[in-house]
This record gives sequence, structure tokens and C-alpha cells, in this order.
Amino acid sequence: MAVLPFRFLRSARRVAATASLRLMVFCALALWAAWSPLGQAGGMNDFRDSQVIHSYEEMAVRTVLEHGQLPLWTPWTCGGLYALGSPQTRFAAPPFLFSLLLGARRAEPVLLFLFLVLGMEGFFRYARLRTGSVLGAFVTAPLFALNGLFAMSWLQGWINFFGFLLLPWCLLGTALVCRRRPVGLVLLAGAFAVMLGFGGTYPVPMTALFVALEAVSGLLLPRTWPQRLRVAGWLGAAALFTLGTSAFRLWPLLETMRSAPRIMAGQPGTSPGHLATMLLGSPGRWEGYFFLAPPVLLLVAASLFSRRARYPWLAAGLSAWLAAGYHFRLSLFEALRALPFFDTLRYPERFALFLAFFLAVLGAAGLGVLWARARRSSLAAWGVVGLCGAALGGTVMARQGFEAIVQRTGVVPEPVRVEQPFAQARGNRWALGYFVALNRGSIACGEAYPVPMSAKLRGDLPQEEYLEDPSAGQVQRRAWSPNRLELAVHATRPVHLRVNQNWHPGWKSSVGEVVSREGLLGVSLPAGEHAVTLRFLPRSGLGGALVSLLAWGGLGVLAVWHRRRRPLAAWQVGALAAGPLVVWALLGVAWREPAAPPVLTNPNGTPLLVDALPPEASSARADFGVPVELHGALVPPRPDANGLLSFELFWKVTGRVPRAVGVFVHVVDEHGRMINVDHEVLGGTFFFKDAPRGPLLRDAFTISAPRLPPGTWRVLVGLWNMREDGSRITALTPGGSPIPDGRVLAGTFTVPPLP
Repeated sequence: MAVLPFRFLRSARRVAATASLRLMVFCALALWAAWSPLGQAGGMNDFRDSQVIHSYEEMAVRTVLEHGQLPLWTPWTCGGLYALGSPQTRFAAPPFLFSLLLGARRAEPVLLFLFLVLGMEGFFRYARLRTGSVLGAFVTAPLFALNGLFAMSWLQGWINFFGFLLLPWCLLGTALVCRRRPVGLVLLAGAFAVMLGFGGTYPVPMTALFVALEAVSGLLLPRTWPQRLRVAGWLGAAALFTLGTSAFRLWPLLETMRSAPRIMAGQPGTSPGHLATMLLGSPGRWEGYFFLAPPVLLLVAASLFSRRARYPWLAAGLSAWLAAGYHFRLSLFEALRALPFFDTLRYPERFALFLAFFLAVLGAAGLGVLWARARRSSLAAWGVVGLCGAALGGTVMARQGFEAIVQRTGVVPEPVRVEQPFAQARGNRWALGYFVALNRGSIACGEAYPVPMSAKLRGDLPQEEYLEDPSAGQVQRRAWSPNRLELAVHATRPVHLRVNQNWHPGWKSSVGEVVSREGLLGVSLPAGEHAVTLRFLPRSGLGGALVSLLAWGGLGVLAVWHRRRRPLAAWQVGALAAGPLVVWALLGVAWREPAAPPVLTNPNGTPLLVDALPPEASSARADFGVPVELHGALVPPRPDANGLLSFELFWKVTGRVPRAVGVFVHVVDEHGRMINVDHEVLGGTFFFKDAPRGPLLRDAFTISAPRLPPGTWRVLVGLWNMREDGSRITALTPGGSPIPDGRVLAGTFTVPPLP
């Protein structure tokens, strides 16, 4: 073997195998990638999504530093909401400490740097375990961390997506659990808890899929059934510990999902060609958005000769299939959305991140193949050098694309704070950062789920706390903070106190009873002089924190016993893992709190469920070849002042409906021109398959009239198989006669000529 490549490779491998040297390299690469964002520290990203998501962190910092409270409730957005139960908040994780120390905006680029280092180190450890190649894992780790998705996350303010960089730690923890190593329990439970606390609405469920795949792979490693049963026991304990350590965030999120259900509609698909462009960039243009630098394909090709590459190839194939969404007739993504919690996923192309991850693992395996032969073959040694050079070139290319994206971030000066008493305002969800600086709440809501908001919220009240009957007395604010209100009330007779914020069952009052007054936070008070103190003490937040503390205590006991080389029996590990969940169940039974009923509304705010056809709607009766009836429709005669046409269809489900059934809406003019307004989810909440039976279902949707030519238009509706063969479902009149083409006339409207 040639001396030159051998010395180079031996030096590179020594750096990779030495933790301190390796981390120095990873820190240097992360600093290189985060250099421009660090230079933007302190400025405000004016992108609309960033305005919403960042403001949650700003509110949490303000709650802790100025009021000395946990950021459980935030009054500054949507009229007040449960911050710990909001999917997009990220303060319930250790990175929040940096926001407290540096300020929320200055902390964000620091978090980018730290997560990039974490991602590279986690990838190195997982890829080394999977492939056995120290050098291969070292040179491909930056290719995963410098993924274009993380640059786009910085550009759009989706800091929550940095949680995807904890993916390798979750997989590493699972692999170690399968080897019955206690450290795996800590890694898996800790990574998931941090990911969930950091706002992991996408990272957590998507990562959970591949953790399950890793667990199945680990179960197949032992050769005997008794060994597999022991591994299964460890995996069960890992699942229980993970649930327990995540309870502080999981319980509030489950509570929110129950009170504000939302299903994402549509059938997005990604063709193989588009997926390849998204993954590797456009040929000849490497300065933009892509998931993986193309030179890694050279390393991937070498992995074809490695037996260790079989699992990463399988995982990469499943990732590509999921990322294709509905493009193929046989859709794995469609099957995934049939599972609980996964029906909220609407961007299958984000699975391309996992495809890029496993391709990078394959790259590490490919370099490992040549490394194993390098001692015997000079050609193989030079091949390893070449592949290392390809990985280095890919890293430079990835950083170039990363930099091109982050440079497009629109940064404006941080708004000047105005110190004044808190009050609600009409607001603007795309400029929420300015409202927080003004200590004003924005009634305009930009959340990703239907926040239960009171229709009685106002942005023009002279006083935020008032009596329903003004003649019954007076209210004076003594002290205000997000989680605590102190009021002096003089009531000449029994009265209801109202606070201009949304009601939540977690609010408690020192006097009287907390009630919902048309969705507003209210207190039923007797006559007299009262010092009323309102506190926000949600069962799910406080109880979940207790469960998580117990789970971490159990992991601590397990770690101490393992360190003393005193292995615990299987039943002891099971007790430590299951104990916190038993406490969780007992808290749910013993700690009573009124449930927040789900508020089922359409995007336009109208109720989703109605008992009878509204008088303004016209009858349009039809029965279909599935147990669904159309009872009526509301079609406006012309566009409104904003050029919008708002339609409503009234359906009734009488039996079990197949999952593939959806609504087609054809808007046709007298010349035969047509536009489609097809959809599969009613009001953004129910598939026909899951819709309640009995009440009418108001299905509201809107189109923009300016894109329609002037004239008279008919609205024809029906049902069809949105998957399967795409055929229309037979429509019948109430008398049983077939309706031509399965299309029911819902109404007509006229688009006037342009002035």
C-alpha cells in the first residue's frame, strides 16, 4: 500500500476517533454555516411565519423575566391561549435557557450553531454504529447537518424544525436499547422529550416512524426467541420511559388536539423527478435549496458492496416512497395518514429529509467498504482518498447552498418596546412581533390549529375586565400578569365578571366560580366586596411536569444501579418505567377539571354541525350510492365586496362511508368553462368516514371571483372516489331516479362585467 494515502487516512481517522478533535471540526463547520445568521443576531425576521412562531418565544421570555412565572398561558395572541398546549411553542426545552440569557432573537442563531453541532455528532455516532466506519461517519456527518431544510427553516423562522437534527440521537438510543444498554433509554427518552418541547409537531411523529423501524431491525438481530423477548422487554421499557419523560408536553398537546381537532386535506404528490431535484438540486445550479450535495452519490454507490448497507437501503426506499405522497397509486403516505395523530401531516415531501439522512449513512457505509480493503490494496486506499475528497467537496457545496438561502432572510430592526398596561387589539397575525412590543394582544390568530376563540373578544374596550351588567357594580385591576390577575370587584348583586380573554378550564378563582361566558373567561360572583385573584393552573401542565420528573427519577435510579454494576431485574426496570404512567392515570382520575368541548367550525367561523337547514339555504336533496345525503346548499347570487364567493353544502352521514369518498364541486359557465373546488375533508375537520351521524354537516368553502369571466355560473356537486379508480358515485333524487353525471345543481350565481 502506498505510504502517502495511508498516512493521510490514518491521520484523518485519528481525528475522527478522538472526541475532542472531532468536535472541534464539527464546531468549525457549524460556525462556518451559521456565520451569516450570527451576524443577523438581534434583528427581527419579518417573514410572516416567523412573526407568529418567534413571538411565542418572546412572550415566554417576558413571562419568566418580568413576571416570574412559568409561561403556561399567553394572552398576547389569539385572544389568549394555552401556551404549553400550542404545537408551535418551543420554550419547553433546554434551549429556552439561551433565550433567557441572551434574549429570544439573539439566541436563535446560537441555537442554529448548537443544533448543527448536535446533528453532526449524533449522525457520527449513529452512522459509526450502523456501518462500522469511523472515517465514513466523520466525513458524511456534515452532509446531513447542512441540509437545505434547515437553511429554509432559518429563512422562514421555523426554528422548531431544528428538532430534526436530533433524529440520529433518537435512532442511536433505539439501537442501544436493542443492545440492552441503559444509556440508550436516556438518549431515546431525552431526545424525544427535547424534540417535543422544542415544538416538534413534524419532527416527533415522523421520527417515531423510523424509531419503530429501527426497533424492528433490532428485534431481528438476536438469533433465539428468548433473546428477542428480552430485547422486546427493553423496547417496551424505552417506550414507557419516553412517554413519561414527554408527559409535561404530551398531556397539554393531547388536550389541545381533543378540544380543537383539525385534519389536513389534499392529496399532495411528488414525482420521482421532482424528488430528485429537491434532494440534489437542479443540474448546474448548486447555490439554492437542496437536501443533499450530489457528490455523496459516489459514496452511496460504493455501499452496494456492503452487507451493513441493507438496512439503510430499506429505510431510504421507504423514505422516498413516503416523500412521493399521493403520486403513486399505491401510496404509503395515504396508509400512514389513516393512523391516529398522523392524519394532521400534509407535507409528504418533508420525508425527503429522512431519505437524505439514510443516503448519507449509505455514504458512510460505502467509504467503509473501501477502507476495509485499503490495507491490502493501494488502489482501494486511493479510492478512500477520492471518496473523502468527494465528501469534502459535497460539504463545501452544501455550505454554499446553505449560505445562499440564509442570505435571503429579511431582517429588520427589532421593534421599540412601549411600556403600557396590557390590552387586546384587533391585531395582525403577520406582524405579531410589533404587538408584543406594544404589550398588545392580537385577536387575529395565525395558529396552525383552530384555536377556540370567543366571538365576543374585542380590541376597543376601555377596560379589559368588566361586569356583564355595568349597573351591578365596578371592577378595578390591582395587578396583571399572564398567569395571574388580581381584581377588586364591588357588586351590588350577584353578577358575572368577564375578562377579555378566551376561557380555558385551567383558570381558577379565589372567589366565585370560573365559567365560560360565550367563550370569554368569566367568574360567577355573589354580591359584595371581593378581592378576586385568577390563576392559571392547568392540570395537564402541572400534572404532566410531575409525571416527567418521576420518569427522569426512574432513569436516574437505573443509571446509578448500572454504574455500580448492580443490574436490575426485568420486573424492577418495568416498575421504574411504568410507575410514572400509573401516576399519570391516577392524576387524570383524581384531579378533576372541566373538559373543554371541541369547537367544530368551518374556516369561515360558521358552526360545522347544525340541527336543521338554515332558512337562507335552498333545498338540494340527493341520495348517493354510499350512506351520504345532500340536504341543501347556500350559493350567493353574486361575489361580495371583496370579490369572494362563499359556498355552503349541507351533508348528512347515515352509515359507514369508505375513506376514499370525497366531494367534487364543478363551477361551470354557459360556455362550458369549468373550475374544480374538490375536497376530501368537510370543514377541515372530518373525512366522511369519521364524521358524526345525525346532525347536518355544514361544509363551507370560498373561491375568488376575479379569476372568473363575467356571466352566469352553475355550481354542480357530487361525490367521487378520490383514490382508487377516481369514479363518481351514483346520485339519486329522493324518488330514486338517477341524476345525470352524478352532479347535483346546488345553485347559480352571476359574475358582473368588470367596470
